[in-house]
Amino acid sequence: MLYRLVAIDLDGTVLGKDGAIIAGARGAVQSLLARGVAVTLATGRMYQPSNRFAAELNISAPLICYQGALIREPGDGDVLWHKPLPLPLARTVISEIRKEGVHQYAYVDGSICVEERREDDLRYAGNNGATLHLVADLTLLPDGPPTEIAARGTPEEIDRVLARIRTCCGLEVIVNKVHSSFCEIADAGSGKGNALEFLARRLGVPQSRTVAIGDSPNDVSMLKWAGLGIVVGDASGEVRAAADWVIDNGAQDDFCEAIARLLQSGEN
Repeated sequence: MLYRLVAIDLDGTVLGKDGAIIAGARGAVQSLLARGVAVTLATGRMYQPSNRFAAELNISAPLICYQGALIREPGDGDVLWHKPLPLPLARTVISEIRKEGVHQYAYVDGSICVEERREDDLRYAGNNGATLHLVADLTLLPDGPPTEIAARGTPEEIDRVLARIRTCCGLEVIVNKVHSSFCEIADAGSGKGNALEFLARRLGVPQSRTVAIGDSPNDVSMLKWAGLGIVVGDASGEVRAAADWVIDNGAQDDFCEAIARLLQSGEN
């Protein structure tokens, strides 16, 4: 195979709207592994669910999580890369979010910290296999800097939060609007592109022999960095412009087709 490392986004790429792995994805990943290709997940999700999906897909390479702020070996293995928000910057982000009065989360050492515990928080933590901690003040986190800060609110509130963070923090942070009512803020040194570059170097894979597959704005940095960027599904113009290939057949098997084409092209 020409390509030696493939980084795959989870949501919207190999996971369907029901949050489950799409039909055919396991076989597609296995086809890559059988040809000696290293496969990693590159996702905005926390480590715990990423680790679970990696096991289902038989992936053993280090996992890129939290939008590229963490790289960790699967199976509760070693942390290889961590780009948390420095505490002074995290406190600024938290304070700015507070001004909009929206609910926010701090992700610290695999746990989710909140100042107000809501019923949906318990469900959110449970779905991620994480412990939910109630703290009096997120700016006084006792266990070190957060990997990420997130906010949940109405679409209008989230737009105002993003505007505030961009104004006050500028190039110090990466902001990701996951969907209309949820956003994440991470250190500028993170990002899927930076994380993929680190992992490729660690594995001894040249940039030209890496592949990134995704569908969302938070995938753009890795789509641009990889030797081959592949967009699947009904992605925005910004995301499509970052890719070398766009596969959008209006079906849920776009990912599987992408792998089939990749295998064919990589053996020519």
